[in-house]
Amino acid sequence: MSRVATFSAIAATAVLGYCAYFDYKRRTDKEFRKSLKKRELRAEKKAKEQALEEKKKILVELQLKYKESEASDPIPRDPAGLQEYFLKVVSEAEKLAAVPGMEVDSAILFYKALKAYPNPNDILAVYEKTVPPHILELVLVLAAVEQGAAAAAAAAQTNID
Repeated sequence: MSRVATFSAIAATAVLGYCAYFDYKRRTDKEFRKSLKKRELRAEKKAKEQALEEKKKILVELQLKYKESEASDPIPRDPAGLQEYFLKVVSEAEKLAAVPGMEVDSAILFYKALKAYPNPNDILAVYEKTVPPHILELVLVLAAVEQGAAAAAAAAQTNID
């Protein structure tokens, strides 16, 4: 037998032996099972915290980029300009939706188109069918944040009066 075959046989035996020991330990030792469960729960908790941090980061980025976008390219007030603006913004948003990493910019443009459209409920129904789900979620988050900010501003205005 060659040295490679002998080494492979020894390595395979060692791996199988470790697997058998681990399985035996897992089945019979309560403390070992508890430690495995604790480790699993810690990993799940850490993953949830990381996902929450990522969502917060995206939300902050979304708000900042929206404010910048609103300042640099405001929505027109006249009806003819609105229709032209809507078509321009939707086409840009669709192009950006196809580019990986541009989801936030695409969501901002879709939201601006939503604000420019005369009947937002109709366009939301169209968005649900055509816009990728992760971008639609960002659009809805942005809408909720904007409505929350508008409600807070209205409440502050009421308190001032």
